[in-house]
Amino acid sequence: MRRACIASLLLVTLASPAVAEDDWHPYANPRFGYTVEIPPGFEMGLEADNGDGVRFHADDNGATLMVFGTHPPDGDFETDVAERIGYEKQDDWRIIFSRVTSAWASFSGARESDVFYTRAIALCDGSAAYFRLQYRKSKLTSFDGVISRMASALRPSEECRPAAD
Repeated sequence: MRRACIASLLLVTLASPAVAEDDWHPYANPRFGYTVEIPPGFEMGLEADNGDGVRFHADDNGATLMVFGTHPPDGDFETDVAERIGYEKQDDWRIIFSRVTSAWASFSGARESDVFYTRAIALCDGSAAYFRLQYRKSKLTSFDGVISRMASALRPSEECRPAAD
């Protein structure tokens, strides 16, 4: 009897993450050739008229998510990321982490009661894809898994290959 209860509990525990994973949904941007997974609870707003990307909002926790592509000047990915970090500083964000390579970048910041995390990847033809997730500091640990999954899921579509590192 005890083994049956343990087996049932283990089965429910193992099945729960699969159900949560099913709530994620893909977003693909055909203009720039990238995809990313959007977490559960985020409602899609209007896409940009020019096809650059879209903004999502989570009503239950006030988080916002921007997903977009861009054509960095002269196709210089690292310079584009540095400029975006500069814009965040101009908006009074304190940058608390940044890592920039020729193929990808991640940076985060804090301001008052909010934090943000940005992930970027270099795409074909010198373009780039970004996501920027902003949320309350009080939700910091609850977004760790979300950020990890989104960062690994932001990738070029099959037709687009990133620049070599």
